[in-house]
Order: sequence, then C-alpha cells, then structure tokens
Amino acid sequence: MRGGRRTGSGRKKKPDHLRRELVTIRLPQWMISQLKRKGEIGYLIEDQLAKKGFLNLPDDYDLDS
Repeated sequence: MRGGRRTGSGRKKKPDHLRRELVTIRLPQWMISQLKRKGEIGYLIEDQLAKKGFLNLPDDYDLDS
C-alpha cells in the first residue's frame, strides 16, 4: 500500500479543554524581543503561568507537552 489514509494513523485529537486558542495581547517591544530570544512566546507564557501556581491546572494537563 502506498500513501493515503489508514485507520489509526495520525495524531490523536486533544480534549476540548486542552486545545490551544489564539489570544491577542499587547506587550512592550523590549519584552517581545527578549521572549522571542528564549523561545516561542505562547509556550513561555503558558509555562510560567502554570509553574508559578497562578492557575488551577486540570488533572490531565502535561507541563512538558
């Protein structure tokens, strides 16, 4: 078999409460520059909020994903 769709292949869908959604925020340019140097801004902010105890994380949330 070559190419095409196969049963069970592909990435499994995440539950609705774990899906990422686009949110627009305004940050000063100096802050954006520093964050971009350290990685992807969204993941950095998410990681820091989760690790600082600012949020109540769901039981099935994985900080390393």
